[in-house]
Amino acid sequence: MTDNYTNIDELLAKRLAGEAAPEEEQQIEAWLRESADNRQYFEGLQRLWEQAPLSRAAKLPVVDTERALQSVKSQLRPAAATPPARMVPMYRWVSAAAAVLAVVVAAVFFFRNPSEKQELQIAATATTLTDTLTDGSVVVLNRNSGLQIAGNFNKKERRMRLSGEAYFAVAPDQEKPFVIEVEQLEVKVVGTEFNVDSRSQPGRVIVTVTSGKVQLSAGEQNVLLTANEQAVYETATGNITRSAKPDQNVLAYKNRTFFYDATPLGKVVRELSDVYGVDISLKNKDLENCILIARYDNLELERVLELIAETFSLTIERTDGKVVLDGNGCGEEE
Repeated sequence: MTDNYTNIDELLAKRLAGEAAPEEEQQIEAWLRESADNRQYFEGLQRLWEQAPLSRAAKLPVVDTERALQSVKSQLRPAAATPPARMVPMYRWVSAAAAVLAVVVAAVFFFRNPSEKQELQIAATATTLTDTLTDGSVVVLNRNSGLQIAGNFNKKERRMRLSGEAYFAVAPDQEKPFVIEVEQLEVKVVGTEFNVDSRSQPGRVIVTVTSGKVQLSAGEQNVLLTANEQAVYETATGNITRSAKPDQNVLAYKNRTFFYDATPLGKVVRELSDVYGVDISLKNKDLENCILIARYDNLELERVLELIAETFSLTIERTDGKVVLDGNGCGEEE
Protein backbone atom coordinates (compact mmCIF):
# COMPACT_ATOMS: atom_id res chain seq x y z
CA MET A 1 0.00 0.00 0.00
CA THR A 2 1.22 3.53 -0.71
CA ASP A 3 1.23 6.60 1.51
CA ASN A 4 -1.41 8.16 -0.75
CA TYR A 5 -4.03 5.92 0.85
CA THR A 6 -3.36 6.21 4.57
CA ASN A 7 -7.03 5.51 5.31
CA ILE A 8 -7.28 2.46 3.05
CA ASP A 9 -7.88 0.08 5.97
CA GLU A 10 -10.97 2.03 6.96
CA LEU A 11 -12.21 2.04 3.37
CA LEU A 12 -11.64 -1.70 2.92
CA ALA A 13 -13.45 -2.40 6.17
CA LYS A 14 -16.40 -0.32 5.00
CA ARG A 15 -16.54 -2.22 1.69
CA LEU A 16 -16.55 -5.61 3.43
CA ALA A 17 -19.31 -4.38 5.74
CA GLY A 18 -21.29 -2.94 2.80
CA GLU A 19 -20.99 0.58 4.23
CA ALA A 20 -18.72 2.26 1.66
CA ALA A 21 -20.11 5.39 -0.03
CA PRO A 22 -19.87 5.76 -3.86
CA GLU A 23 -16.89 8.16 -3.64
CA GLU A 24 -15.16 5.75 -1.25
CA GLU A 25 -15.74 2.88 -3.67
CA GLN A 26 -13.98 4.96 -6.33
CA GLN A 27 -10.96 5.43 -4.05
CA ILE A 28 -10.86 1.70 -3.33
CA GLU A 29 -11.00 0.82 -7.04
CA ALA A 30 -8.19 3.29 -7.81
CA TRP A 31 -6.07 1.77 -5.03
CA LEU A 32 -6.74 -1.77 -6.28
CA ARG A 33 -5.59 -0.80 -9.79
CA GLU A 34 -2.28 0.51 -8.47
CA SER A 35 -0.66 -2.90 -7.98
CA ALA A 36 -1.13 -6.65 -7.84
CA ASP A 37 0.00 -6.57 -4.20
CA ASN A 38 -2.92 -4.30 -3.33
CA ARG A 39 -5.40 -6.65 -4.99
CA GLN A 40 -3.85 -9.66 -3.28
CA TYR A 41 -4.02 -7.89 0.08
CA PHE A 42 -7.74 -7.12 -0.28
CA GLU A 43 -8.61 -10.54 -1.70
CA GLY A 44 -6.93 -12.18 1.28
CA LEU A 45 -8.97 -10.13 3.74
CA GLN A 46 -12.11 -10.87 1.76
CA ARG A 47 -11.46 -14.63 1.86
CA LEU A 48 -10.99 -14.52 5.62
CA TRP A 49 -14.24 -12.60 5.95
CA GLU A 50 -16.20 -15.00 3.75
CA GLN A 51 -14.74 -18.21 5.22
CA ALA A 52 -15.60 -17.45 8.84
CA PRO A 53 -19.35 -16.69 8.94
CA LEU A 54 -19.60 -18.01 12.50
CA SER A 55 -17.60 -15.08 13.77
CA ARG A 56 -20.31 -12.69 12.58
CA ALA A 57 -23.17 -14.54 14.28
CA ALA A 58 -21.46 -15.64 17.48
CA LYS A 59 -20.63 -13.55 20.50
CA LEU A 60 -17.09 -12.37 19.78
CA PRO A 61 -14.28 -12.49 22.32
CA VAL A 62 -12.69 -9.31 23.60
CA VAL A 63 -9.47 -8.93 21.64
CA ASP A 64 -6.81 -6.36 20.79
CA THR A 65 -8.27 -5.56 17.37
CA GLU A 66 -5.36 -3.52 16.08
CA ARG A 67 -2.78 -6.17 16.99
CA ALA A 68 -4.94 -8.95 15.57
CA LEU A 69 -5.55 -7.13 12.29
CA GLN A 70 -1.83 -6.43 11.96
CA SER A 71 -1.26 -10.18 12.36
CA VAL A 72 -3.70 -10.85 9.55
CA LYS A 73 -1.94 -8.34 7.34
CA SER A 74 1.48 -9.77 8.07
CA GLN A 75 0.27 -13.16 6.84
CA LEU A 76 -1.21 -11.74 3.66
CA ARG A 77 1.75 -9.63 2.51
CA PRO A 78 4.66 -11.24 0.64
CA ALA A 79 7.70 -11.70 2.87
CA ALA A 80 9.71 -9.18 0.89
CA ALA A 81 7.09 -6.47 1.02
CA THR A 82 7.96 -3.30 2.91
CA PRO A 83 5.52 -2.43 5.69
CA PRO A 84 3.62 0.82 5.18
CA ALA A 85 5.13 3.97 6.62
CA ARG A 86 1.86 4.93 8.24
CA MET A 87 -0.97 2.83 9.61
CA VAL A 88 -4.28 4.22 10.75
CA PRO A 89 -4.91 3.13 14.41
CA MET A 90 -8.26 1.51 15.14
CA TYR A 91 -9.26 4.25 17.56
CA ARG A 92 -9.37 6.78 14.71
CA TRP A 93 -12.10 4.90 12.87
CA VAL A 94 -15.14 7.14 12.92
CA SER A 95 -17.56 4.79 11.19
CA ALA A 96 -19.45 2.59 13.61
CA ALA A 97 -19.75 -0.12 10.96
CA ALA A 98 -16.01 -0.01 10.31
CA ALA A 99 -15.31 -0.29 14.02
CA VAL A 100 -17.55 -3.33 14.30
CA LEU A 101 -15.84 -4.86 11.30
CA ALA A 102 -12.45 -4.36 12.93
CA VAL A 103 -13.53 -6.65 15.74
CA VAL A 104 -14.89 -9.17 13.24
CA VAL A 105 -11.68 -9.17 11.20
CA ALA A 106 -9.75 -9.70 14.43
CA ALA A 107 -12.06 -12.55 15.35
CA VAL A 108 -11.59 -14.02 11.88
CA PHE A 109 -7.88 -14.12 12.56
CA PHE A 110 -8.39 -16.04 15.76
CA PHE A 111 -10.79 -18.46 14.07
CA ARG A 112 -8.25 -19.00 11.31
CA ASN A 113 -5.36 -19.42 13.71
CA PRO A 114 -4.29 -23.10 13.57
CA SER A 115 -4.15 -23.20 17.38
CA GLU A 116 -7.91 -22.41 17.52
CA LYS A 117 -9.47 -24.78 14.98
CA GLN A 118 -13.21 -25.02 14.52
CA GLU A 119 -15.04 -27.92 16.13
CA LEU A 120 -15.32 -31.24 14.31
CA GLN A 121 -18.49 -33.28 14.03
CA ILE A 122 -18.67 -37.06 13.61
CA ALA A 123 -22.01 -38.75 13.00
CA ALA A 124 -23.35 -42.27 12.47
CA THR A 125 -26.62 -42.74 10.58
CA ALA A 126 -28.13 -46.14 9.73
CA THR A 127 -25.06 -48.15 10.78
CA THR A 128 -22.44 -47.95 13.52
CA LEU A 129 -19.30 -45.92 12.83
CA THR A 130 -15.77 -46.50 14.13
CA ASP A 131 -13.28 -43.62 14.04
CA THR A 132 -9.85 -42.81 15.47
CA LEU A 133 -9.44 -39.35 16.99
CA THR A 134 -6.33 -37.23 16.58
CA ASP A 135 -5.02 -38.30 20.00
CA GLY A 136 -5.20 -41.98 19.07
CA SER A 137 -8.40 -42.70 20.99
CA VAL A 138 -10.93 -44.92 19.23
CA VAL A 139 -14.66 -44.21 19.28
CA VAL A 140 -17.50 -46.45 18.10
CA LEU A 141 -20.72 -44.53 17.50
CA ASN A 142 -24.00 -46.42 17.64
CA ARG A 143 -26.63 -45.79 14.98
CA ASN A 144 -28.06 -42.26 14.82
CA SER A 145 -25.45 -40.91 17.24
CA GLY A 146 -22.98 -38.06 16.95
CA LEU A 147 -19.99 -36.30 18.50
CA GLN A 148 -19.07 -32.62 18.51
CA ILE A 149 -15.33 -32.36 19.14
CA ALA A 150 -14.01 -29.07 20.52
CA GLY A 151 -11.78 -27.00 18.26
CA ASN A 152 -8.96 -27.02 20.82
CA PHE A 153 -9.12 -30.81 21.24
CA ASN A 154 -5.83 -32.31 22.43
CA LYS A 155 -4.37 -28.96 23.46
CA LYS A 156 -4.96 -28.70 27.21
CA GLU A 157 -7.77 -31.25 27.33
CA ARG A 158 -9.75 -33.55 25.03
CA ARG A 159 -13.34 -32.32 25.23
CA MET A 160 -16.40 -33.30 23.18
CA ARG A 161 -20.19 -33.51 23.39
CA LEU A 162 -22.10 -36.72 22.73
CA SER A 163 -25.58 -37.20 21.34
CA GLY A 164 -26.75 -40.81 21.40
CA GLU A 165 -24.43 -43.67 22.32
CA ALA A 166 -20.73 -44.35 21.89
CA TYR A 167 -17.96 -46.63 23.14
CA PHE A 168 -14.58 -45.05 23.87
CA ALA A 169 -11.13 -46.62 24.07
CA VAL A 170 -9.18 -43.62 25.35
CA ALA A 171 -5.48 -43.19 24.67
CA PRO A 172 -3.76 -42.50 28.05
CA ASP A 173 -2.50 -38.95 28.61
CA GLN A 174 -2.10 -37.75 32.19
CA GLU A 175 -1.71 -34.12 31.09
CA LYS A 176 -4.83 -33.96 28.90
CA PRO A 177 -8.04 -35.31 30.47
CA PHE A 178 -10.63 -36.83 28.12
CA VAL A 179 -13.97 -35.12 28.83
CA ILE A 180 -17.39 -36.03 27.39
CA GLU A 181 -20.43 -33.82 27.90
CA VAL A 182 -23.83 -35.51 27.55
CA GLU A 183 -26.97 -33.72 28.72
CA GLN A 184 -25.84 -32.03 31.98
CA LEU A 185 -23.48 -34.88 32.85
CA GLU A 186 -19.70 -34.72 32.49
CA VAL A 187 -17.67 -37.91 32.04
CA LYS A 188 -13.95 -37.43 32.68
CA VAL A 189 -11.11 -39.93 32.22
CA VAL A 190 -7.40 -40.12 31.48
CA GLY A 191 -7.10 -43.51 29.81
CA THR A 192 -9.74 -46.24 29.93
CA GLU A 193 -12.53 -48.00 28.02
CA PHE A 194 -16.20 -47.29 28.63
CA ASN A 195 -19.62 -46.79 27.05
CA VAL A 196 -21.95 -43.78 27.29
CA ASP A 197 -25.59 -44.26 26.29
CA SER A 198 -28.19 -41.50 26.13
CA ARG A 199 -30.37 -43.11 23.44
CA SER A 200 -31.68 -46.41 24.85
CA GLN A 201 -33.76 -44.99 27.70
CA PRO A 202 -35.21 -41.47 27.27
CA GLY A 203 -34.32 -39.21 30.18
CA ARG A 204 -31.36 -41.33 31.22
CA VAL A 205 -27.62 -41.50 30.53
CA ILE A 206 -26.06 -44.90 31.22
CA VAL A 207 -22.29 -45.09 31.70
CA THR A 208 -20.59 -48.49 31.73
CA VAL A 209 -16.87 -48.96 32.42
CA THR A 210 -15.07 -51.95 30.91
CA SER A 211 -11.57 -51.04 32.11
CA GLY A 212 -9.85 -48.28 34.09
CA LYS A 213 -11.70 -45.58 36.00
CA VAL A 214 -14.28 -42.95 35.02
CA GLN A 215 -15.33 -39.85 36.96
CA LEU A 216 -18.98 -38.75 36.61
CA SER A 217 -19.96 -35.21 37.61
CA ALA A 218 -23.34 -33.46 37.67
CA GLY A 219 -23.91 -30.43 39.86
CA GLU A 220 -22.53 -31.23 43.30
CA GLN A 221 -22.44 -34.99 42.65
CA ASN A 222 -19.28 -36.91 41.83
CA VAL A 223 -19.22 -40.67 41.29
CA LEU A 224 -16.13 -42.75 40.51
CA LEU A 225 -16.70 -45.92 38.47
CA THR A 226 -14.18 -48.71 38.00
CA ALA A 227 -14.09 -51.71 35.64
CA ASN A 228 -17.38 -53.63 35.27
CA GLU A 229 -19.36 -50.93 37.07
CA GLN A 230 -22.31 -48.97 35.70
CA ALA A 231 -24.22 -45.86 36.76
CA VAL A 232 -27.35 -44.09 35.56
CA TYR A 233 -27.81 -40.32 35.36
CA GLU A 234 -31.42 -39.08 35.50
CA THR A 235 -31.79 -35.94 33.39
CA ALA A 236 -34.98 -34.83 35.18
CA THR A 237 -33.53 -34.91 38.70
CA GLY A 238 -29.81 -34.66 38.00
CA ASN A 239 -29.17 -37.69 40.23
CA ILE A 240 -26.45 -40.27 39.59
CA THR A 241 -27.04 -43.79 40.93
CA ARG A 242 -24.96 -46.95 40.62
CA SER A 243 -26.56 -49.94 38.92
CA ALA A 244 -26.89 -53.03 41.08
CA LYS A 245 -26.49 -55.28 38.03
CA PRO A 246 -24.87 -53.79 34.91
CA ASP A 247 -26.48 -54.70 31.59
CA GLN A 248 -24.35 -57.44 30.02
CA ASN A 249 -25.37 -56.48 26.49
CA VAL A 250 -24.46 -52.82 26.66
CA LEU A 251 -21.78 -53.32 23.97
CA ALA A 252 -23.83 -55.58 21.70
CA TYR A 253 -24.13 -52.84 19.06
CA LYS A 254 -20.32 -52.82 18.91
CA ASN A 255 -19.39 -56.51 19.07
CA ARG A 256 -22.70 -58.33 18.29
CA THR A 257 -22.28 -60.47 21.42
CA PHE A 258 -25.45 -61.16 23.42
CA PHE A 259 -25.80 -62.79 26.85
CA TYR A 260 -29.29 -63.86 27.89
CA ASP A 261 -29.68 -65.24 31.40
CA ALA A 262 -33.39 -65.87 31.99
CA THR A 263 -34.31 -62.87 29.85
CA PRO A 264 -37.93 -62.31 28.67
CA LEU A 265 -38.27 -62.82 24.92
CA GLY A 266 -39.99 -59.46 24.57
CA LYS A 267 -36.80 -57.72 25.77
CA VAL A 268 -34.64 -59.93 23.56
CA VAL A 269 -36.62 -58.96 20.46
CA ARG A 270 -36.45 -55.25 21.26
CA GLU A 271 -32.69 -55.48 21.75
CA LEU A 272 -32.11 -57.38 18.52
CA SER A 273 -34.26 -54.88 16.63
CA ASP A 274 -32.18 -52.00 17.95
CA VAL A 275 -28.77 -53.55 17.35
CA TYR A 276 -29.43 -54.91 13.87
CA GLY A 277 -31.67 -52.05 12.77
CA VAL A 278 -34.53 -54.36 11.72
CA ASP A 279 -38.16 -54.24 12.82
CA ILE A 280 -38.72 -57.52 14.72
CA SER A 281 -41.98 -58.28 16.53
CA LEU A 282 -43.88 -61.09 18.26
CA LYS A 283 -47.31 -61.81 16.76
CA ASN A 284 -48.48 -63.73 19.80
CA LYS A 285 -48.11 -61.38 22.79
CA ASP A 286 -47.91 -64.35 25.14
CA LEU A 287 -44.45 -65.01 23.72
CA GLU A 288 -43.10 -61.83 25.34
CA ASN A 289 -42.83 -63.58 28.71
CA CYS A 290 -40.98 -66.64 27.44
CA ILE A 291 -37.60 -66.94 29.14
CA LEU A 292 -34.43 -67.23 27.06
CA ILE A 293 -31.08 -68.57 28.26
CA ALA A 294 -28.51 -68.27 25.48
CA ARG A 295 -25.35 -66.62 24.20
CA TYR A 296 -24.84 -65.43 20.64
CA ASP A 297 -21.33 -64.43 19.55
CA ASN A 298 -21.11 -62.13 16.54
CA LEU A 299 -23.74 -63.94 14.50
CA GLU A 300 -25.75 -62.66 11.56
CA LEU A 301 -29.33 -61.73 12.47
CA GLU A 302 -30.70 -64.55 10.31
CA ARG A 303 -28.85 -67.15 12.38
CA VAL A 304 -29.90 -65.60 15.69
CA LEU A 305 -33.55 -65.70 14.61
CA GLU A 306 -33.23 -69.33 13.54
CA LEU A 307 -31.81 -70.30 16.95
CA ILE A 308 -34.59 -68.46 18.79
CA ALA A 309 -37.23 -70.07 16.54
CA GLU A 310 -35.79 -73.52 17.25
CA THR A 311 -35.77 -72.86 21.00
CA PHE A 312 -39.45 -71.87 21.19
CA SER A 313 -40.85 -73.71 18.12
CA LEU A 314 -41.63 -70.44 16.34
CA THR A 315 -42.23 -69.54 12.72
CA ILE A 316 -40.42 -66.68 11.00
CA GLU A 317 -42.35 -64.40 8.65
CA ARG A 318 -40.63 -61.73 6.56
CA THR A 319 -42.62 -58.94 4.91
CA ASP A 320 -41.39 -55.59 3.55
CA GLY A 321 -38.14 -55.80 5.49
CA LYS A 322 -39.93 -56.60 8.76
CA VAL A 323 -39.67 -59.85 10.74
CA VAL A 324 -42.55 -61.41 12.69
CA LEU A 325 -42.07 -64.36 15.05
CA ASP A 326 -45.13 -66.43 15.88
CA GLY A 327 -46.02 -69.56 17.83
CA ASN A 328 -48.37 -71.08 20.38
CA GLY A 329 -46.28 -70.47 23.42
CA CYS A 330 -42.89 -71.00 25.00
CA GLY A 331 -41.84 -74.04 23.00
CA GLU A 332 -45.23 -75.75 23.24
CA GLU A 333 -46.41 -77.90 20.39
CA GLU A 334 -49.95 -77.70 19.01
